[in-house]
Amino acid sequence: MSPLAFLGLAAAITLLGMLCLTISGRKKTPWESSIDSFRRHLDAIAPDEHDAEDVMNDRLTDRDRRRSAGT
Repeated sequence: MSPLAFLGLAAAITLLGMLCLTISGRKKTPWESSIDSFRRHLDAIAPDEHDAEDVMNDRLTDRDRRRSAGT
């Protein structure tokens, strides 16, 4: 066996082993896992429903205060 053939065989075995390790070690996740993760992050930073209603009421009150009697 020539040295180049031996080196090629060793490289092929190494690449095949790396491919097998990469495929078997990959984390198996469902297709929608990234969407679910995004929703969890949005829920974490979203205000509570009660707080959101208070903010909306405050905005309406501020808008009414800015109106003058002539408009």
